[in-house]
Amino acid sequence: MIMIRTIFVLFVLACATALPVAVSAENLTAHEMAARGLEHAEDFPGLISICNIDEPIRDAAEKRSEGEKKQDRSGRRSEHLAPTQVFDNLYYVGTGGVASWVLETSEGLIIIDALNNNAEAEKYIVDGLETLGLDPNELQYLVITHGHGDHYGGQELLVSRYQPKVVMSDIEWTILEQPVLDFSSPRWGERPKRDISINDGDTITLGETTVQLHVTPGHTPGTVSLIFPVYDNGERHMAALWGGTGLNYGPVEDRIQSYSEAAERFRQEAKAANVDVFISNHPTRDGSAKRIKALAERQQGEKHPFVIGNGTALGALEMLRDCTQAQVLRIREGNE
Repeated sequence: MIMIRTIFVLFVLACATALPVAVSAENLTAHEMAARGLEHAEDFPGLISICNIDEPIRDAAEKRSEGEKKQDRSGRRSEHLAPTQVFDNLYYVGTGGVASWVLETSEGLIIIDALNNNAEAEKYIVDGLETLGLDPNELQYLVITHGHGDHYGGQELLVSRYQPKVVMSDIEWTILEQPVLDFSSPRWGERPKRDISINDGDTITLGETTVQLHVTPGHTPGTVSLIFPVYDNGERHMAALWGGTGLNYGPVEDRIQSYSEAAERFRQEAKAANVDVFISNHPTRDGSAKRIKALAERQQGEKHPFVIGNGTALGALEMLRDCTQAQVLRIREGNE
């Protein structure tokens, strides 16, 4: 699988070198658009699969094989990640495959996503917070980026024990309230009950910290992505958290088109906020797994591994924008 992926990347990058500089996006083929997205592949190798227009788009409603259940789609098992203080006010308490981020403010904690189930929430989030010297009783908000159980599944334990306000987009709440979901897993815990509904551009302020919430449909119709400040030894940076990455519903053109458009809108918001940190809710997708390891080895005076600069951070969103647009063009070309 790794060899096939490498060949695909080399092929598409070769196409990119042959493109005239003046060619507009409107005139690009699917392969040319994918090549444009893959210009950022070195910085974000975890996003490369989004650009693969030579394989069928995965439909998560179809039953996975046992091998796929046990391994991530790169064919490698996710490595354990210890609870980590990533910035002065941002902590990682997720697993090796699914993230849970905790933002510390002067008036309590904001947690972003709740992992697969109550057992994981206990083991990784609650125990992780205590390991890091944080009090789980200070949880004030639980932001769920989208309505897949690997992000909401542990909410029951957190809500029943600590009573944080649960935040999702209005669109996503409505979808979760339907009796049948697109797909599910026996690993996932109970769905949350509607609490706080947000729309695009809403904010949460807790203490001195304001979190921007943007509805970025594509991965799901109501995925939420966030922008918020982080601090490295008191130095302020801005982080963008992309709320849902994979294409998991087959070749549905309008949904994939909405993904591309949402990535561009969020890119503009990130540019305006001078974002220089890019993270997501899967640590192998955004490079967090490697950066957490680099952070543990960071020497005094060295650059923070998560601070990648505005241009590079925006490159992740350009990659998502262009590669999903390539998938749209692939569908259209197949229908001609």
